[in-house]
Amino acid sequence: MTLATRLKLTAILCALLTIAVGQALYQAHNYQQKIYKQLNHSMQIQLSIDSLRSQLWIYEEYSDQLSLSELNTRQANLAVELSKNVQWHKKQQQVLDNLNRLNANIRALFNTQILSNTVNASREEQLTSSRLLKAKYSMNIEKMTEDMFRLHQITIAQAKQTQQSLLISVSLVVLLLSILVTLWSSMTLMRFKRGMQSLNDGMRTLASGDLESRISYDMNDEFAEMSNNFNDMKASLQKITIKKEELKLEVARQTQKLQEQQVKLTYLAEHDELTSIYNRRAFIKQIDIAIARNARRNEQAALLFIDLDKFKVINDTLGHQTGDEVLKEIALRLKSHLRTTDFVGRFGGDEFVIWLDYISNEQDIIIKVKQILSVMHQTIEIKGNTLTVGASIGVSQYPQHGDNSNSLVTAADAAMYIAKHDLKQDYFLFTKINS
Repeated sequence: MTLATRLKLTAILCALLTIAVGQALYQAHNYQQKIYKQLNHSMQIQLSIDSLRSQLWIYEEYSDQLSLSELNTRQANLAVELSKNVQWHKKQQQVLDNLNRLNANIRALFNTQILSNTVNASREEQLTSSRLLKAKYSMNIEKMTEDMFRLHQITIAQAKQTQQSLLISVSLVVLLLSILVTLWSSMTLMRFKRGMQSLNDGMRTLASGDLESRISYDMNDEFAEMSNNFNDMKASLQKITIKKEELKLEVARQTQKLQEQQVKLTYLAEHDELTSIYNRRAFIKQIDIAIARNARRNEQAALLFIDLDKFKVINDTLGHQTGDEVLKEIALRLKSHLRTTDFVGRFGGDEFVIWLDYISNEQDIIIKVKQILSVMHQTIEIKGNTLTVGASIGVSQYPQHGDNSNSLVTAADAAMYIAKHDLKQDYFLFTKINS
């Protein structure tokens, strides 16, 4: 049996264990709710009996028509409570049937009491009859109290028995499934450890330069296939007679090649493919690094957002290839006129961004912006065409206009937009927007 099949069976056993526990908890919860409902209802019945008893005492005290009428009302309320079905057990239902019988007796006594009051009898006969009926009332009430005590005892005993049975059955099921899961998992673990040990031994022998030995694994699972593939690999290595030193040299060459490729991939991931300067993602990352550094040193900086003028006309009239050459030349000029602490990136299309580090004076920023504009306004010679490209620059400052890359870029972009639509100036400082 494969390890995958074993793991699936283990998962199935765990699921069965979970379902069994969940089902047991659900049944326990339902039964607990049923017991609570029965106990609450038995308390209501007890309250009705107590209410009937208290009214009986009032009737014994006054023996008037009003107290007799109220006694009838409370007897009727008790009858309503006794008639409700809350899923009583057989023994509980027997007690309730007896309570109904006693309540019916009280009702009969009540009717007899009314009849005796209407019969033309002597005063002494009426008193004797009344005392007899009151005694019977009390006797029935006492029997009801005793039955209610029995009902509570039966309910508690049944709850205890059922919960014990449920606990035993759940414990047995959980114990059985736990044993199965434990045994099955242990067997799977031993198979896994044996397979891994075989592969590790084979790898150690290969690392020591041994191409003769083979992995011996007699189980029919995934490790058997891996062992066969490993043995085939060693056989192939043995056939081409690669020596240990040659193998190390080949590994070293491949490692160096991978490192070079990794460096190249890292460079391509962080630099614009056309201009070889930072792309948008890498530029934002560099801004965040510079902001963290400047925050520690309490230094200031500036961000320039540059949008080329006339580039669309060049791109449309002379072709995309010429437009690409213009972008590469602009990127080269920008990069060559920056300090070692500054860096430039391309956000896409004809949009460039520059980070000027360790610069706080607004006049110094303006001087640098004018220098960049002067460089960009110089003509560009491409395929016999003399081209002139202008630019609109928006400037934001750290930390005056934001303490993170997003806010600084947004501010510089807003300032650039104003400069783009202002025919009198090529740059604009975000500071002047609200001034």
